[in-house]
Amino acid sequence: MRKLKVPMFSKGLVLDVGSGANPHPFADVLLEKYLDNTHRFKAAKIDRPTVLGDASKMPFKDNAFQHSLAYHVLEHLHEPGQFLDELQRISVGGYIETPNALYERIHPFDVHLLEVFNLNDTLYIHKKSGPVGDDFIGEMDLLSQDSDWSKFFYSNPKMFHTQYYWNKEISYRILNDSADTSWFDDPSTATSHHMPAGSSGNSPRAGLISLLKKLNRKRFDLDSILACPECKSDVKRENDIYTCTGCGLKYSAVPIPDFNNPV
Repeated sequence: MRKLKVPMFSKGLVLDVGSGANPHPFADVLLEKYLDNTHRFKAAKIDRPTVLGDASKMPFKDNAFQHSLAYHVLEHLHEPGQFLDELQRISVGGYIETPNALYERIHPFDVHLLEVFNLNDTLYIHKKSGPVGDDFIGEMDLLSQDSDWSKFFYSNPKMFHTQYYWNKEISYRILNDSADTSWFDDPSTATSHHMPAGSSGNSPRAGLISLLKKLNRKRFDLDSILACPECKSDVKRENDIYTCTGCGLKYSAVPIPDFNNPV
């Protein structure tokens, strides 16, 4: 339910980066790297304009969005600085959320490459040298096995999550930028623990708000905000292909605009 507490702009487009199976009800556009359950536990839900692309080089024009939402995306990335710079390029402001280091030790995920804290409105980012976590606590799976602990965890999200609101600029420091995170390169090798029970964010209230937003969703031309992820030039669509007007790279436009790999 904390997704519904994020302040939103009444005007301008909203982007949800890595929305997964539970897109934000206020998002107008979704950006996904994968449509299957790679790096997560359910396949992506496609119920509004969606683009496939890399969060570190997004296929959108400068300031295409008024607001960007990045829930549990940053911690998956080898190059966090590239991602944060891209967010500032394509949107005016936004919200970033990650598990914090305490969460990682209680409920570890080996697909997470970073630990992130928000101190005095600056994101402090530490690249992991390998998976972290308390093996004993992790294996106990307290969030699903202990109702008292689960209630405490979900009632105190600020204790276990890094939450960061920004406008025009993201202040961040990567404490060990040269650290190697290539210890995790193949998503198919993930051995993460089960997703905490109740973390999907689904509820009757959330469902009603999502329905109301769907009925009142902004009308816009998706093609008008797209750009080449490599050189940031405009793209021109002809039939089922986007062609970059700058570098000439071509991308598939159907069934979903796919900027992951040129055709």
